[in-house]
Amino acid sequence: MRNCIRLATTVFFFLFQPLAGAQAQSFRALESKVEQGGVLIIKIAPQWQSPAVFNPAISLFGNQYLPNKYGEVFVGVDVSTKPGEYVAILIEYGRGLQLNNDQEILKIVERSFYTRKRSPFIPTGKWEQERKVIRAAFDKGDYFEKYFDREFINPMDKLVIDRNRTIGEESSPFGKGHNGVDLITLDPGTGKHKRPVKAVNSGKVALIAKNYSIEGNMVIIDHGSGIFSGYMHLSGFSVSRVGQMVNKNEIIAMSGDTGNAKKGGPHLHFFVKVRTKDGSSDVYVDPLAFFDTMNSVLR
Repeated sequence: MRNCIRLATTVFFFLFQPLAGAQAQSFRALESKVEQGGVLIIKIAPQWQSPAVFNPAISLFGNQYLPNKYGEVFVGVDVSTKPGEYVAILIEYGRGLQLNNDQEILKIVERSFYTRKRSPFIPTGKWEQERKVIRAAFDKGDYFEKYFDREFINPMDKLVIDRNRTIGEESSPFGKGHNGVDLITLDPGTGKHKRPVKAVNSGKVALIAKNYSIEGNMVIIDHGSGIFSGYMHLSGFSVSRVGQMVNKNEIIAMSGDTGNAKKGGPHLHFFVKVRTKDGSSDVYVDPLAFFDTMNSVLR
């Protein structure tokens, strides 16, 4: 009998000891370093995704990030995030219970931003109502889905950036007041500013805004997974309804000078927002840096 017990113990040890030693990391960051205004991509291992694990999420920057249906988590890094090292862990969403001892050390690198002076903006009732509509469009996003496919593309051909109007601009003395990049729309061939605007990736139309105070005519596309792209100051639309699916490279609008572009001159204000469904993380990132990261990591 003792020999049987000793044999069973030996078999148990050799069966289970190697598995414990070879246990894979439950999640990993695809890049461990990113600048302010960038995006972090974290992948949760299949065996740690639902339904095998109840409500797994990533805890970082004091927020809880749910993955999409493929276990991918996209974290927007605000331009005001303090540079330094931050720890990401795997938790149960809601309760915040840490699920294991795995962690990733992520480094946020400081970046300098352009500074310009501008007049103060005084909110109006119309502007306040418009913010509610925009917020509702983001709230209704498909955060579990993933509509985009591989590389993101530029919203216009022959992209020319206004280097004085980029993400994180310091609008002295009013703080960081620019949430995207301004793209020059002048067509050298025609001398006109109306140029086709394309969807930077596949997605669903989340909002078609007409004659908004700041944005003028605007389209917002939901790419799934908490990623949205926005196109402002448009002269016309090629999409017709909210919920319409669009393909990457599809023409969605024509550039123009609506909204506050009537004062500043024709251009396309283009933004990318990375957001959690509950809005606890709601970040405008550098669109071009976002493209660089996504296109280099998710090929």
